[in-house]
Amino acid sequence: MGTTRTTTLLLLSALALPTVLVAQAPPNLSGTWQLQVDKSDFGMMPGPTSRTDVVDHKEPSLKIKRSLEGPQGPTTTDLVYAVDGKEWKNKTPDGNELVSTLKWDGAVLVVTTTITVPQGEAVITDRFSLSPDGKMLTQDRVIAIQGQEIAQKMVLAKQ
Repeated sequence: MGTTRTTTLLLLSALALPTVLVAQAPPNLSGTWQLQVDKSDFGMMPGPTSRTDVVDHKEPSLKIKRSLEGPQGPTTTDLVYAVDGKEWKNKTPDGNELVSTLKWDGAVLVVTTTITVPQGEAVITDRFSLSPDGKMLTQDRVIAIQGQEIAQKMVLAKQ
């Protein structure tokens, strides 16, 4: 009986191993992503009228060229990161410094960014999740500033 139980446990372990390995692989976010304004929710803040992210993702490297159109006109930002838990510094189009750390929470990319704005320091937490078919990228965002939180949801479609 002991041999049968040991064999069964070994077989189950061997069958589970490929599933565990596949589940741990982060999704590849590379591609050109277009904001779906009508499916997005910017909360009480004005959102852009358009946004395109060109993402080059070669784990752990992540580069984003973000072009958007909004109340201040068109802007383009180049963001360079690695998903390694270390601080990465980038600049906004108006010169403010963004300090970000990136990590995976399962298949969700979590980007935590601090920026100093006239109202004080803001902490922005973005959670990027890819749809099962790989055609939609959802960015759930919480902006914490002066003891208040603002929630937003941006939905982007792969072009």
